[in-house]
Amino acid sequence: TVDMYFYGFYCMKDLVVRPWGTYRVLKSTPKMVVKILHVYPGKAMSVQYHKYRNEHWKILEGEVTALIDEHWWTFLPGHRVYIPKNTVHCVRASKGHITIFEVWEGEKLDENDIIRIHHDYSSEWRV
Repeated sequence: TVDMYFYGFYCMKDLVVRPWGTYRVLKSTPKMVVKILHVYPGKAMSVQYHKYRNEHWKILEGEVTALIDEHWWTFLPGHRVYIPKNTVHCVRASKGHITIFEVWEGEKLDENDIIRIHHDYSSEWRV
C-alpha cells in the first residue's frame, strides 16, 4: 500500500523508494541518522556532496563501485568508508544488488543537504 506520494518518491510505511533503489531510516536523532540503502543492479545514486554532514558507510552486500572525489573505488562486504562533508561522491551497483549501512553525522541532518552535480533521473523526485 502506498502511504504517501510526493515529488516522484513514495513511502511504503518507512521504506522510501527512489529510481535507484530504496532506503529505510533505522534511527534519527539530532546528532545522527542511521539508514539502510539498497541499490538496484545497474543503478546509481546521483553524483553529489553535502555541505553540513559527513557519511560513514559499511558495505553489507554486493560489490559497490563508488566515486569519491575524482577516483572510482570498488568496495566489498565488510569495507568501511568515510565521506567527509563537501566530498563529491556517488554509489553504483555495477555487478548486482548492493546494500549499505549508512550513518550521517554533522550540523544539519536532513535530505535537503544534497547538492546534486549529476544524476540519471528526472529532477521531479528531488526533495
